[in-house]
Amino acid sequence: MQPSAQSKPLIIALATLGKCALALAVFTTIFGGWQWVMARQPLPGASQREGACVLWFVGSSTMSRWTSLQDDMRPWVGQNRGIGGATMQEINLHIAHDQASKPPQAIVYYAGENDLAFGHTVDQTIADLREFLAIKSRLFGSTPVFIISLKPSPTRWDRLAQQGQYNATAKAIADQRPDVDYVDIVPALLQGGRPGPFFMEDGLHLNEEGYRRWKIAVHEALDEAMPRNVLRRCHPEALLDRS
Repeated sequence: MQPSAQSKPLIIALATLGKCALALAVFTTIFGGWQWVMARQPLPGASQREGACVLWFVGSSTMSRWTSLQDDMRPWVGQNRGIGGATMQEINLHIAHDQASKPPQAIVYYAGENDLAFGHTVDQTIADLREFLAIKSRLFGSTPVFIISLKPSPTRWDRLAQQGQYNATAKAIADQRPDVDYVDIVPALLQGGRPGPFFMEDGLHLNEEGYRRWKIAVHEALDEAMPRNVLRRCHPEALLDRS
């Protein structure tokens, strides 16, 4: 039986809709599969250089945009493993699938600023921090982690109270764990109680002077907290201030 002239447009429309639905299903399957695979890749910046003085710098764009990191962190071997725009959950997913044959000497960690800005609560953000530390312990044992406090970015000044709560809890975690240290970067980036001229025009990312202050704070924390035998091998000059 042939379709009537009146039903032909409907049949054509349904056939077209069916093709579109099939195409969308195929695209979703492929794209979703690609996202699943990419999310389970190790952190970027995996290096062939493994040794007693290697440090991993893990975190969001403040880490990934630190282009002078290797020079700034000498004599340590700084390995940039940051992900621009990342949340803590994304970082956790990546590091959980890391394939490094040897752990670094320490991990310097900065994340959470994006999470709070994207609407996550302080409790959620702290839970993700604890999850990161749990993954670290499972994969890399007692490797030290240096948690850098959330920076007082001008663009996110309205999140200052939440950042303060996160920072206080992160410090409390560090005080309770021998494998965690806390690096308070906030005072170095403020002038008169407001963000100083240490940020890019976007009011979010650090400029050259901001990274210089960041570098000093991280070096001081490493020099103070790393074991003497490690400093003797990697940064002997730091022992002069501890003798």
